[in-house]
Amino acid sequence: MAAIVTTNGTFLTQPVNYVLMKGLLQAARKKLPYFNGTLPGELIKNGGSSAVKWERINNLAAVSTALGEFVGTSAFLFGRALVTPTYSSVTATAAKYGNAIQVTEEVDLFNVNTRSLKLMDTLGANAGESLNTVLKAEYDNATQIRYCNAAAGGATKTSDVASKMILLDISYAVNKINAGSGMPFTPMATGSRDIGTTPIRASYYGICHVDVEEDIRGLTGFSPVEVYGGYTETMPFEFGAVGGVRWCSTQVSTIQLSAGKKTATGYRGSTTILNNVYSSYIYGREAIGTVGLGNMHAANSYEMYNPKTPPAVEAIFKPVGSAGAGDPYNEIASLAWKAWFVGKILNSTWIVKLKCLATNL
Repeated sequence: MAAIVTTNGTFLTQPVNYVLMKGLLQAARKKLPYFNGTLPGELIKNGGSSAVKWERINNLAAVSTALGEFVGTSAFLFGRALVTPTYSSVTATAAKYGNAIQVTEEVDLFNVNTRSLKLMDTLGANAGESLNTVLKAEYDNATQIRYCNAAAGGATKTSDVASKMILLDISYAVNKINAGSGMPFTPMATGSRDIGTTPIRASYYGICHVDVEEDIRGLTGFSPVEVYGGYTETMPFEFGAVGGVRWCSTQVSTIQLSAGKKTATGYRGSTTILNNVYSSYIYGREAIGTVGLGNMHAANSYEMYNPKTPPAVEAIFKPVGSAGAGDPYNEIASLAWKAWFVGKILNSTWIVKLKCLATNL
């Protein structure tokens, strides 16, 4: 625990002992919303497989022809025809994720009430961020993509992205999901008697980067979460609603640096023709599923350093002396987390990825 003091030569160098204060500096807290609205599932331990299948019975075709006249008991099914239902399934295989910290005897013996406890918080934060990052990668597999360039129809590739997100882009995504008979997460909220509140239409969920959040706040018709009036439940990290989408923001979002090659001034990036391109996501209910081994996922998301346990995570503590001959002087302990997890897009018609620029504030 000693350090060497570097001086300008006026004083002799000497060791200095550091004293760890009980109040440690706070680490950055990231907002991790990717579990919002996902369909939770459980993969049973000792089930013989790490694969999981989601299955749905597809809708039957609408009937537009009247039933024929009853033809008597001699005809099979009395002249009525039967239809055979069809099924759609999605499969995924859970994988194991984890991280571990080695704790020395000095930390364990002298600072057990401060640093060791903080290390447990740090591991929990790492678990929550890691699983959200893995799930975000599945969001990025969305096949319906809107390249924002302030023109009807958008663009066709990332290098043509030349504008921030506008209402037309949100309308495009909502229309796509509506056309696929997507299910909104929230019903129409008609308002309350509270002064300054506003109705909120039936809405899908949206996730964007905190840089894009500021552009969405400026859209016509945007209703900040503060005016909901308490008559509708909000999701973690929600900041407002516009265009039939209730939005939340995060620092963990896909950013393609200098990927926008069109001339567009006033946006974040290295130059006016090398702007950063941000990915945002709009999705409906049951568009995405998550599964952990032996753990039912939480319906909501996780904030770093929140006391609640991240979904599907097993915390493991090996105390000093537990390593046997591998640790002959009883000097080493370890802290770790482990999770079996997989996320999967269940219906590609119910999720749209929007790629846009963000205003350089």
